[in-house]
Amino acid sequence: MAGENALLPIATMIHLILGVMTIILVYRSEKAKPSERLAALVLGWTFFVLGVIFLFQTIIDYQFTNENITTSEFSDSFLRYGAGSTRIVYLSLIAVLPLIYPYPVFFSESFARLGAVFVGIFTILLVPLWIVTNYEYSNLQYIFFLVPFLVWVGVYLRYLFSEIQGGMDEDRTVSAVAALLLIGVFGEWLTYWLGIVLTQENHFTARGLVGNAELRDPTITALLSSTMAGAMFAVTIVTLFVGEAWRTKRKGFSGVSTIIFTFFTIGILWFIFDYTQMGIVDSCVNTTCEELNPIYSTWYVFSSEIIRFLVVPLILMYVILNFNLIETGGDNVWFTRIMVLLMLLIVTSSIIELIQTVLPIPQMITSALFAAAVVVFIGWEEKITNSMIRQSISVSDVLIGSGETGLLDIDEGEYRIFSVALGISMALAMLISLLISLMEITV
Repeated sequence: MAGENALLPIATMIHLILGVMTIILVYRSEKAKPSERLAALVLGWTFFVLGVIFLFQTIIDYQFTNENITTSEFSDSFLRYGAGSTRIVYLSLIAVLPLIYPYPVFFSESFARLGAVFVGIFTILLVPLWIVTNYEYSNLQYIFFLVPFLVWVGVYLRYLFSEIQGGMDEDRTVSAVAALLLIGVFGEWLTYWLGIVLTQENHFTARGLVGNAELRDPTITALLSSTMAGAMFAVTIVTLFVGEAWRTKRKGFSGVSTIIFTFFTIGILWFIFDYTQMGIVDSCVNTTCEELNPIYSTWYVFSSEIIRFLVVPLILMYVILNFNLIETGGDNVWFTRIMVLLMLLIVTSSIIELIQTVLPIPQMITSALFAAAVVVFIGWEEKITNSMIRQSISVSDVLIGSGETGLLDIDEGEYRIFSVALGISMALAMLISLLISLMEITV
């Protein structure tokens, strides 16, 4: 897909702030259920690592936009290696999270330590391997998506059937969390589902491979890996749509249903708009790459970029706050309110800025709109925060109450070990990337 990544700098700030504040709140939530607290810690680090990835992408975009770097200089630079290395840490975290939440597949007191070891091993192995092979096989890391796909889709279906056919209404909590996490992790890709099903997306994959040929040669491995990942995303949204349609018929609409139906509908719109650009898309393979239609690029910004950079963090933060992954009361209430306010203000400023890029609205008007939003958020901060944390039951309470799992006892030191190990993994990824870039190894 095309796009100018206009929201990258704002997304960087959002993810870094949310990551740091979530990690802080985890260590201040000693009374939270251990498995949910650990899940919040993994999500906090996921936010932070994503923020680092977006920071690299922001700098890369700036360098190319201002012609401060050429493609040949970028090919063996720390910017390229650092972004790719950080992505390995991110995907490793995504593979760890489904094993502990919402259903603790790996029910062990040492899960935090083992999860950190898993991330560290793959970081040390894959970072140098991808760099020295010029990222020709890096698309194989899409295999990490198999874990959330298999586990969360399975959990969603299991508890959806339990709620509707078994009459266990409280099981909706588990299926809802699984659905929201699938949307939070797969996000933007879910909106391309119809193009994937009808193979239209293969044209965009080919365009991407040919367009990046200056950096790495197109390979059958990259094509097959992208196709496999696309199949997972399409199956995910179709499964969620069918499941929510069935539940809506029996139970009525819910917020989760509305979100899923919206993603499903956007996928149909994307197929229509993509079809209008097929001649331009195929130009990369047939002749030379042509620029996509400006209106099409604007649609990309107002759909895919907003989903990836704004909607996804909102959904994940909703899961953290609304399903008791951390303590939001007592001494933590001020941290929670600050986090919610920051998130709302940043999102508001982002949307106003996007509207201004499309409509000729004077700066004075947009400044007034933002000031009005600030006043509303500050005046209604308590109601806004309470509306995001109104859920009174957690997933662990449902599972423990039904006798499916027990209370997982995790030592306080395990959380610190996980954070220290993640910090070391990030540092090693950056160090390896920096050293190889300074050696100027030709690959």
